[in-house]
Amino acid sequence: MRYIFIFFFLLLCLVSNSQDDELPVAPPASTIDPAPAKKQYYLLSPRISVTVPHPMGNKSFKKSFVGIYEATGGLNIMLYKGLFVGASAKNGLLKITENKITDYNASMKINSVAGKFGFDTYVGEKNKTIFSMALSYGQNWTEYEGIKYKEENNKPKLNSFTTSYWEPEMNIFFLIESNFGVGATLSYTVFDAHFDPYDLVLNEYAKFGTENAVSTQFFSFGFGFYYSMVKKKK
Repeated sequence: MRYIFIFFFLLLCLVSNSQDDELPVAPPASTIDPAPAKKQYYLLSPRISVTVPHPMGNKSFKKSFVGIYEATGGLNIMLYKGLFVGASAKNGLLKITENKITDYNASMKINSVAGKFGFDTYVGEKNKTIFSMALSYGQNWTEYEGIKYKEENNKPKLNSFTTSYWEPEMNIFFLIESNFGVGATLSYTVFDAHFDPYDLVLNEYAKFGTENAVSTQFFSFGFGFYYSMVKKKK
């Protein structure tokens, strides 16, 4: 043990002597933070997001389907300092997989168009982050593929449907340039139509409750891309 103490004592003496022999170090350069970037507002802002939907609300819908993807593209028009109106189109896919219903593989394809109203605002001291909120309302076209049935006289009541929907969303974008950024997007979609597994004859393959008068809903989370062009005059 004493050899260990001797070793550390000699090492300490060596370090202290080397510090005494060092030349004085120049004081560090000024570390004043750069000025925050200027807030820039643009007339047009095309945006893209890629998310994964997660069935919510309706228990039978959650039991049957799993989200695969959603791809959304749109264009916003700035009205005044972050306030905007816009339009978007969406394509998505949900599926019935083996872990949902055994020996079953079917898909639910969704296509939507909507108008939206919302705002963008800068957050943080450096003006390098944009927080965005919007509310969309539009029309949805849903089509089912691969739905099975066991009896000829008990076919599914529907293979597709059309309905209106509304969707609140939130986005946060981290700016790489004043007019380009990437970030996260979060949305909650509510169809003005309920999901009933008996309409698709899914009750022949799994057990469901009878209380299904709950609208089709799903929560989506993923990545978003922000781009803007044509600066607005002050």
